Amino acid sequence: MSELQQTENGSVALSRNQLMPDVQRIGTRQIEITYLGKNADGLPTWIMWNADEPMFIGMLRQGKMGYHFEQRTSSGVLLLENISLSRVQRALGGY
Repeated sequence: MSELQQTENGSVALSRNQLMPDVQRIGTRQIEITYLGKNADGLPTWIMWNADEPMFIGMLRQGKMGYHFEQRTSSGVLLLENISLSRVQRALGGY
């Protein structure tokens, strides 16, 4: 089973196959997502890379109220807290 799969409505669904990277199309981008396991706070954590060139995109953590997404941008780091997975998808250039 793929680490990251799209549901029937096109949204992203994360699985938890530890250290098993998978490339997922989000919008027009190919993004490699790897589940790292739980961090020091006990939160599930994923990292994201540009699949076309080796560039770090961001880190995703699942919190109690939603996801926390730290994204690397041209103007620095963007931190989005307590957002839905569909909002993460939109931040990555998806629909």
